[in-house]
Amino acid sequence: MDSPKVTAIILLFTATLGTEPSQDQSGNRIRVEARVPASLSEPARIKLLRLLLESADRFGHSVHRDGTSVIWAEIDLHT
Repeated sequence: MDSPKVTAIILLFTATLGTEPSQDQSGNRIRVEARVPASLSEPARIKLLRLLLESADRFGHSVHRDGTSVIWAEIDLHT
């Protein structure tokens, strides 16, 4: 079940990061995540953060020991 917020996040991740994000629905939330390219520009990072501040219930950026990173966002599903 996609909400307009989830769709907007998927489209932004795809356009900005150049990769197809993954989705996981668990309980009452949908999580969208995608790998962040090392070459991502500062303006693109700011654009991502602005959209996530407006639309996600939670979001974060996980940096792994090998230097790769993933940005994620969660949307609560209200019944």
